[in-house]
Amino acid sequence: MKYETTEINYGIESVINENEYSINITIGLHPTDLIAPDFSKDIQVISKNSMTGFEVDNQRQKAIDDFMLSIN
Repeated sequence: MKYETTEINYGIESVINENEYSINITIGLHPTDLIAPDFSKDIQVISKNSMTGFEVDNQRQKAIDDFMLSIN
């Protein structure tokens, strides 16, 4: 069974401590073979305050890509 994303929603960033913060990303999923219903999965990404916006964007996209790779 293969899945494709239907939408990606970013939650509110939450402070973990003075060096880190996290965000929950909700990934909408659709099975390409229509065997199962559409569903969504939340993943949490923890970033460091020292990271640039570009690095955070890349980190979040990599987390999404890694999750998609793991279920496909």
